Amino acid sequence: MKKIKQILILAILAVTFASCGTSVKVTDAWKADNINELEGAKILVIGRADDMTSRQRFEQEISERLRADGIDATESYKKFPSMKQNVKRTEEEVDQLIQIIKNEGFKGVVLTVLKDMSTEIVTSETGGYTAGGYYGGGYGMHGMGYGGHYGGFGGYYGSVYSPYGYGYGGSYVPSETRTYTSKIYVLETVIYNLELEKGKQLMSVISVEVTDPKSASEVAPKYADKVLKAMKNKT
Repeated sequence: MKKIKQILILAILAVTFASCGTSVKVTDAWKADNINELEGAKILVIGRADDMTSRQRFEQEISERLRADGIDATESYKKFPSMKQNVKRTEEEVDQLIQIIKNEGFKGVVLTVLKDMSTEIVTSETGGYTAGGYYGGGYGMHGMGYGGHYGGFGGYYGSVYSPYGYGYGGSYVPSETRTYTSKIYVLETVIYNLELEKGKQLMSVISVEVTDPKSASEVAPKYADKVLKAMKNKT
């Protein structure tokens, strides 16, 4: 009887864990008609994260794919190792940072930020879920009109930074009712052309939903693949 009970427990756990694997999906993507103006330009890739390992992995994966596609991309942690990216800055400080970037010959910026994080309590018996605790960044998605909210790179960079720091945990909480906590992260990659006037700098916005990530090392390659496909309209 004890052996049968152990088998049943293992079966329940197997179903539970199978139902809560990591997923990475593009939820929305847009690009400007004149994005080709960045062809041949130097591009700086920025990942706004407090954790350096997460920042490095995202910047590396995105930069590698851009370079493989013939784009002159550079990771920000390599070019500006002492510059903290995921901090709140004044308008004057942002302007100074932009000038530093431009002085180094970069015409475009590919910036990835964590916009939102939420938790859901998922019940495997019913196949549905009820909303659990919700942690909002206070920025909101503002629809997909890509207007004033996104503006120029300086305005976006100065107002949108991650209070979460890419803290991927991905913990599972199975119970007798076969429920677990699912974490959903909303990341956004935006591309700007720094040589254009502020209201016309935005070249692309790609929103990605990541569910139950275990680590940045696991998520970053998948995320970079999705972002590059979205840039090419292959989503």
